[in-house]
Amino acid sequence: MCIEKSPWEQVIDFHGHTCPEISLGYRVAQIAMRELGIRPAPNSELSVIADTHSCALDAFQVLNHVTYGRGNLKVNEKKSHIYHFQYSGTSEGLQISINTKMLEHLAVAHDHLTTREKQNKNLEAIQSILGTEETLFCTILKVKLPRVVDLSAFSKPEATEQSLPPPHCSIAPQSS
Repeated sequence: MCIEKSPWEQVIDFHGHTCPEISLGYRVAQIAMRELGIRPAPNSELSVIADTHSCALDAFQVLNHVTYGRGNLKVNEKKSHIYHFQYSGTSEGLQISINTKMLEHLAVAHDHLTTREKQNKNLEAIQSILGTEETLFCTILKVKLPRVVDLSAFSKPEATEQSLPPPHCSIAPQSS
């Protein structure tokens, strides 16, 4: 018997571990899917521009089917958790900005904690990110954008950066 994995399990399998930023990406990806609704045309492709390179991007790759390789996932590094979603051929887009209070869960210093304490802090952060009321979690704006989004202004991370977790990810990938 084959049991299909939940979207959360698919994201975690792809990313390699559970961390607060992957839960943030999971939640943003789901909000974007809900807000954008169905694809406006069969050949429309979703594009995402993130204003920071973080673990959250792995959730977009799994749930929103955007990738660096296909060029529909780009990072415009501004060190802010603002994400822009748009279907090709449309002039309407979506901007999701994470509220500052939520970002405090991503910046927890773990240097002085035991392994168990770090795990507990991460689980608390994940529960808060996934369980906070949406209006307290983020701001969602429907925005008018040019019909054709020129993504060429945004650079892809170097190949070595793509294979490593962002420097601020506090958890090392799990070994098999």
